[in-house]
Amino acid sequence: MGTELVAKAKVTAAATLQTVAKGTPSPDVDGPLRIGPASPRLRSPRLSKPVRPRRPPQSVNRTTTSVGQVPMDRLRSIFDGMFDGVWLVGGDGRTTYANRAMAELLGVPRNGMRGRSIQDFLDAEEWLEVEAFLARQRVHAGERMEACFRRADGTNLFGLVAGSPILTDDGTFVGTMLNVSDVTGKRSMDAQIVQNQRLEAIGQFAGGIAHDFNNLLTSIQGYTEFARSSLPPDDPIRADLDQVLASADRAGSITKKLLAFTRRQVLLPSDVDPAVVIADLVPILRPLLGDAVNVVLDAPLRQVAVRVDPTQLEQIILNLAVNARDAMPSGGTLSIAIRSGPPPDPERPDPDLTAGPFVRISVTDDGQGMDEETRTRIFDPFFTTKGPGKGTGLGLSTVFGIVAQSSGQIQVETEPGRGSTFHVDLPRVRPAATADPPEEDSEMATRTGVVLLAEDDAAVREFARRSLELGGHTVIAAASGNQALEISSSARGRIDILVTDVVMPGLQGPELAEQVRIQRPDIAVVMMSGHAENGHGQGLELDPTVEFLAKPFTVDEINRLVGRALAEARIRSD
Repeated sequence: MGTELVAKAKVTAAATLQTVAKGTPSPDVDGPLRIGPASPRLRSPRLSKPVRPRRPPQSVNRTTTSVGQVPMDRLRSIFDGMFDGVWLVGGDGRTTYANRAMAELLGVPRNGMRGRSIQDFLDAEEWLEVEAFLARQRVHAGERMEACFRRADGTNLFGLVAGSPILTDDGTFVGTMLNVSDVTGKRSMDAQIVQNQRLEAIGQFAGGIAHDFNNLLTSIQGYTEFARSSLPPDDPIRADLDQVLASADRAGSITKKLLAFTRRQVLLPSDVDPAVVIADLVPILRPLLGDAVNVVLDAPLRQVAVRVDPTQLEQIILNLAVNARDAMPSGGTLSIAIRSGPPPDPERPDPDLTAGPFVRISVTDDGQGMDEETRTRIFDPFFTTKGPGKGTGLGLSTVFGIVAQSSGQIQVETEPGRGSTFHVDLPRVRPAATADPPEEDSEMATRTGVVLLAEDDAAVREFARRSLELGGHTVIAAASGNQALEISSSARGRIDILVTDVVMPGLQGPELAEQVRIQRPDIAVVMMSGHAENGHGQGLELDPTVEFLAKPFTVDEINRLVGRALAEARIRSD
């Protein structure tokens, strides 16, 4: 069937071009279409006997009503039933025929195609390539290329174009038949795959840097804190050390944003009503964005829960709001809407997405909007359209990472001059009964005990040891997971709590904790890390009885967390 249609297509191409070269075309499926003089007797490909063609009525033009033995209206019906576009152009590049699919692909009325140059649907650079392609059709058959056509509404149509030259019997080139397949969707999917791979590569690189940098920051902050606490309150050097601590805090916030983008930060998800969280945030947004920006919350969806870290949900909204403010330098309206979201886009499957219903949070501004080139890069870390010193380029990349790590997805709708809308889809869960969080007993933070400390970085290990001893703990330090396990096995005295780094050479933190708990079932555990991965490149999933301490940390933070873990362990054992 496919071969017959190709043959018929070439025959039809010849018929529509007989204003250039009269005659009846004979189909040649594998080569160029040739137009020669009409033969008085044609031989059917299925019969051995000659077949005498019927003479058409005198009142009908033969060249437009039949080609060989197939009526023209029948061939046009076949073409109009095809999904691909059939486009015939003469030697001057002007349209002599286009089927219904071709006209629909270009968004042009059927009667508006004839006589138009193919150049009308191409930009200048693309036309040079297509012009060369058409020129090559004079001597080559069956060549293909991918071209970007401009639809009537200004959007792009990416087409896979196959060309066949139409020649007279003496070899004169009279035009080209083009078969155009719409590959816009496939191209978009390919671009999305490449984009995801590129972001993943950037993420792995940034995550590795952030992990090592957090160890350095832990040491910088820790030893600066020791030095500052050893000085008299009126010593002028304290002010210098305060600047060091403030700079370390800013550096730590950058690594947190990198870890958010790379999906390696540790989240503390819970079932929250996004309408409640965002409503509580609106009073903070208004002074942050300024009087020129009107904030509108449209949240009719109530008592619907999503599984997300509430602090990170606030971060998502804050970052999107600041981005919207910067897109509206003269002011405007920022709208935040909450609706039941659609399922993930089936044409762009994401293995990290959770199956099931979603809640869609849409943040819309009426600002400058973005062009396509900017839109494809907005989630890249350190990419910014702002001037030097006016932005880090980490705001939207942080949003991307938080949403992805929360098993959601983010999409952008934008046009230059028409503003932007960011759609954040988060997995919907059944609302759980809420209860007030237990108040932390003041005694929890002061509980002390024997600590087995496992940390491979010497500077961090020493800082953690001194910090815990300042808090009244007895510390047994180990430089690796294997050494810590040996100490646990051989120690005759009690060990109340294991404080371990997650990623270490040899035995990793989670495996160490598992084996130590076999030996000492009641031991409390605190995990330390600069990101949310275990030593095998997988997401860090903590047992509910395990506390997590994010690097960099302070003397107070490690002692408060260790004290709470000891208190909770003793409650469980009673």
